[in-house]
Amino acid sequence: MANPEVVKKQVKSLRFSLVNPEQIKKLSTAKIVTPELYDIDGFPVDGGLMDLRLGAVDPGVRCRTCGGRLKECLGHPGSVEMARPIVHIKYIPLIELFLRSFCHACGKLTLEDEKQKKYTPIERAKKARDKKKCPHCSIDLEKIKLEKPTSFYTGKKRLFPNEIREMLVKIKDEEIKKIGVNPKTFRPEWAILSQLLVPSVTMRPSITLDTGERSEDDLTHKISDIIRANQRLWENLNAGAPEVIIEDLWDLLQYHVTTFFDNNISKIPPARHRSGQPLKTITERIKGKEGRIRKNLAGKRVNFSARTVVSPDPYLGLDEVGVPFEVAKIITVAEGVTSTNLEYMRALVRKGDQHPGANYVIRPDGKKKRITEELKEEICAELGPGYKVERHLMDGDIVLFNRHPSLHKQSLMAHYVRVLPYKTFRLHPAVVFPYNADFDGDEVNIHSPQTEEARSEAETLLNIKHNIISSKNNSNLIGLITDALTGNYILGKDIFSKADADQTLFSTGVINKEYGKTISGLDVFAQIIPKGDSIKIPKELTDENTLGLEKGIMVKEIDKAHGRDAAIDSIQKAAALGTQYITRRGFSLGLRDLDVSPKVREITNKIIDGAYEKTMKIDQMARSGDLEILPGKTIDETKEIKISQVLNEVRTEVGKVVKENISKDSSIGSMISSGAAGSATNITQIGCCVGQQILWNKRISFGYNGRTTSHFKKGDVGSEAKGFIKSSFFEGLKPTEFFFGAITGRDGLMDTALRTPKSGYLYRRLVSALQDLKVEYDGTVRDASQNIVQFAYGGDGRDVSELHTGKKIQPGESVGVTTSQSFGESSTQMVLNVFHSAGVAEVQVTLGLPRLIEIFDARKEPSTPAMEIYLDKDANNEKDARNIAEKLKEVKLSEIASEVKMDFSGKKIEIGLDAEALKRVHVGASKIAERLVEKGFDAKQKDNSIILKTTEMGFKEMYKVKEKLKSTIISGVKDISQVVVAHRGRDFVILTSGSNLKEVIEFKGIDRDKVFTNNVHEVAAVLGIEAAREAILLEIKKVLDSQGLDIDERHLDLISDAMTNIGLVKGVTRMGIISSKSSIFARAAFETPDKQFVNATIQGKKDDLASVIENIILNQPIPVGTGLPGLLVKVTGALVDKKIKSKVRKD
Repeated sequence: MANPEVVKKQVKSLRFSLVNPEQIKKLSTAKIVTPELYDIDGFPVDGGLMDLRLGAVDPGVRCRTCGGRLKECLGHPGSVEMARPIVHIKYIPLIELFLRSFCHACGKLTLEDEKQKKYTPIERAKKARDKKKCPHCSIDLEKIKLEKPTSFYTGKKRLFPNEIREMLVKIKDEEIKKIGVNPKTFRPEWAILSQLLVPSVTMRPSITLDTGERSEDDLTHKISDIIRANQRLWENLNAGAPEVIIEDLWDLLQYHVTTFFDNNISKIPPARHRSGQPLKTITERIKGKEGRIRKNLAGKRVNFSARTVVSPDPYLGLDEVGVPFEVAKIITVAEGVTSTNLEYMRALVRKGDQHPGANYVIRPDGKKKRITEELKEEICAELGPGYKVERHLMDGDIVLFNRHPSLHKQSLMAHYVRVLPYKTFRLHPAVVFPYNADFDGDEVNIHSPQTEEARSEAETLLNIKHNIISSKNNSNLIGLITDALTGNYILGKDIFSKADADQTLFSTGVINKEYGKTISGLDVFAQIIPKGDSIKIPKELTDENTLGLEKGIMVKEIDKAHGRDAAIDSIQKAAALGTQYITRRGFSLGLRDLDVSPKVREITNKIIDGAYEKTMKIDQMARSGDLEILPGKTIDETKEIKISQVLNEVRTEVGKVVKENISKDSSIGSMISSGAAGSATNITQIGCCVGQQILWNKRISFGYNGRTTSHFKKGDVGSEAKGFIKSSFFEGLKPTEFFFGAITGRDGLMDTALRTPKSGYLYRRLVSALQDLKVEYDGTVRDASQNIVQFAYGGDGRDVSELHTGKKIQPGESVGVTTSQSFGESSTQMVLNVFHSAGVAEVQVTLGLPRLIEIFDARKEPSTPAMEIYLDKDANNEKDARNIAEKLKEVKLSEIASEVKMDFSGKKIEIGLDAEALKRVHVGASKIAERLVEKGFDAKQKDNSIILKTTEMGFKEMYKVKEKLKSTIISGVKDISQVVVAHRGRDFVILTSGSNLKEVIEFKGIDRDKVFTNNVHEVAAVLGIEAAREAILLEIKKVLDSQGLDIDERHLDLISDAMTNIGLVKGVTRMGIISSKSSIFARAAFETPDKQFVNATIQGKKDDLASVIENIILNQPIPVGTGLPGLLVKVTGALVDKKIKSKVRKD
């Protein structure tokens, strides 16, 4: 049989328009006139909603339009003719705009011609709205009001859709263009529906239940209601029914059409099933996480995939995955039959469901046959070149391995199959980290590529060996963990006999080349590492100086000197060496190993007692008023801050003592020193003391009638009463201590639960905003519209994952997505770390994730505006720093006034001044009077008070003046509400709460080159867009540093450039970068899609499908990576053969 002709086409662009009535008639294959679906025999009724002209409804029938069967016919639309016109609910705002901005008589925009030239299209529509008289035909215009959702009125008279249509038809195309509407794709009268397009049956499929009854789609139910209401309206119109009845039926039809488009409109009840469940109509189907775009088009269900639990197997290769026999017999690989492998394929077919066998055969015409016992021989005889056999997974096949959530590109990589018994997927422990997996029941997926192209890409791009280095920060994602690290650490301290060394190395596949009687462990380890000048064996084999995960310096050294295969081989052998050695030697860890010596316990008690004494002293100083108050804080807040600082240091100090006293030769010492697991903090809490518990960034607050719990006295603010856990886990916690620990533990859980969705949304926003940024052939980073974002990626064009080798980034690399993933993964880890470190002051997400979101949002005002102000050489001393700080601080009259008296009879306001407050702010009464005069008040100083004359004011005006006076700034810089002087190295720095860059940089004594604010928009306004870009970069760095996160600066550069490349600061939000994208589908995939599609039809927009998400939606190759359009060819010789060229010249 000859192969059928295959026509391959790619959609280059899509243009959006509203379908007009004439187009609906042309598109329609059937006029729907009856709500009936099936006749008595269960066959679709002609003219009904399941009419066979709309598509095939069952496997046994053909479409009467195209002749295709159920799987071949895509469906065809029908139409319903409306008895009376109906308003399209999605275009109500635009219909209202046209009715209020255009003359109902002449159809012109109600704005003078000369004024139209001054304004933009949007401004013209606003300025023309609700004019009382048309400037063109001088007719008086009545104001039109919309009574939501769909009724229009002029005065008390209702405008019906047919009257609205008559008004809108008068507006000419030239007038429509004036307000930015494209008349070729949208005319206002088209939004008044006289014809309704009926979706094909493939859009609203029917389901046959187990009982044999059919269950119809929600859209089918809704259109049935429309047809019934429409029929009743026709009947009453033909019968000459009273106008009241006609209007009621018309409103009913309007309700059904409205809820067909959107079943969630305010002021009208939603259409429901008999069960009371709301119907899912068109808008509900396309929007949201469960809508068509995000669930069915941007994200798709897949075949040829399997899911089960993952378990460890250190005897597998790093690039292998153990697949259970049960899975291998179901997940298949489509392998083409050739003359070379024909007999082999026949053998697989004969085996059938016995592994390795085959399940299906695909004929050249695309039809699939299941292999059964009865058909085996027949299929074998039929089999020939051009056929495909869907055979079982076998050893050596390549599959994609993935664990959700997929936070970065290494969450999905390719592995070679090893078919093994039992029911879990098996993975080498050294490769689980990039999947963020462990072996406590995590479920993972495998996917089997079905084409040669897919398998080739998996092997070339997704193989483990091409992804061992992170694109986020150049750390190694594959490396030694746990037992392998501990084993190698102990091995490095051991001495082997020749025989033991031979045996140990042979178990890892290495032949011992050392010939001495005794061989050191370091020499044994050295034999699995490639030789090279740059690679030196350290004295201690720890995670950082060998092949440890993320930190192992040897991984990159070997990769650079000997290549990726050697690096993978070294990790594999080192993992085998460590685990084999520790298994043979034996290793155990008991509870007593986690306890500390009496000496350490004694030192711990002294540290705790010293901290208690300090806290008591701070408390006494606060009571006596001798405690120096922190700027902007009350004395109680200052006391709490200082006590918290003292108690938080206890765990740190005890940790240092523990670290000094742990024997490196002990089991726990070996684990900590090697980097395998554990830390000094763990031992501190287990064996010494748990430490201060922190809730909401402070000690535990009172919650039980003036105390933390009923165990303590009222007003007790002592260490143990406010959450300090003196006991260790080893000796056991008191009930109150356990309660405080449980409080912070629960808070950690809640924090994780509440903030994880925020980090997920941040990741989604970043991907939506940056997905189209890619490296072009010329080395620039551009978006889908070919706008340059960076002239060279990261400033130097180097690949983050290849920094150690110095390689440049490849054209087509989707750097925007990589940057999004780098921040998305880190923000998720930022949240999860809080859960794992509940109550520990050093690990708090409150400042991390919310601040990161705030930066990316590019809000006009940060929630906590702040400045860092450095001083010039002359003022860089404590005295001048404090003096300048006090002068900078904004002082309002309310802060220095002791009282404000109002003399209504004498028509004056007297302000009494607080002498202590005046000293504190270094301002005199005369200065205050001068300042008030500058502000326009009639003010004079009288002793220690200010008199304001209010001669011509009444009571209300005087009260208003009094309130205004309170907020009047007497001295300092506006918005600088608090100041504090900090000492950083040799410099004195003024830290402020509040920001006013413009005024601060003009202040005497300030170093203008070293003034920082976290208000990015203020930086852009005062210093320009380049300074704003740098400010974004610095603010992101601050957050990452505070949370201990490592993201390469190239990613920070890219996001800063993306937010500022058009000369304005744009946030990573739907109103920022995402709104400026040219792709309608890209915006629709992130925002409410119905609004995007409606706006696109109004303006006649075209989507050029130049980015990622829109091509995924259309199931086309994406224009990044291997789908990068065009081919770069380096021409090294003549383009035309010289002989041909000379012949052409002679002729």
